[in-house]
Amino acid sequence: MESLNLNIWETAEMLDMKGIKEITEQFLTKTAIADVLDDVATLRLEIFREYPYLYQGRREDELKYLGTYAEAPDACVILAHEGHAVIGAIAGMPLVHEDAHMLDAFSGTAFPLNEAYYVGELLFRLVYRNCGLGQKLLVRLESHIRSLGRYRTLTCATVERPDDHPLRPNDYIPITRFLARTGFVRIPGVTTHFTWRETNGGKRDHPMKFWSKELT
Repeated sequence: MESLNLNIWETAEMLDMKGIKEITEQFLTKTAIADVLDDVATLRLEIFREYPYLYQGRREDELKYLGTYAEAPDACVILAHEGHAVIGAIAGMPLVHEDAHMLDAFSGTAFPLNEAYYVGELLFRLVYRNCGLGQKLLVRLESHIRSLGRYRTLTCATVERPDDHPLRPNDYIPITRFLARTGFVRIPGVTTHFTWRETNGGKRDHPMKFWSKELT
């Protein structure tokens, strides 16, 4: 409990340094998720344009994908607000309800699909990053998943880009650093590929690697 209190204190201190007011959380499950899908779609369309995704998305496609959260049993969304503005979100669902193409990546492995919970979104607008909010929402999500009593493992996926990619910002901090710090490890031999249109108009194949964390 002492380390958790320290994390909350550090988060408050860093937010204060950035001039950010109080951040509130909105926890949603079941049909209530449908009411906030447009907010999550807006975050995805805005943030995934940045490196490393460079994703040129369409709102109708985003809403179709995100609709799974409103239908999948045990799915949840946590929104972060500053005032009335949505500034971030974390969302997840049981891995077995994810895209079949993603599940195929685990074919031939002993990974416990039925006992795994997939973290599909962890998004913050630029000014709200690197001040402890991501870890705070992840702790909240993990607490909820443990309370369900059905899942032993968290998993997520990250897009792979070469270190010398021409659009990589000089101050870029990879999400893999956050994952390692919060207890995730790479799952060896589990890779999938997704194709999407990038911000320059080109459609490209993108390899994605998987990470996992045991829920003790």
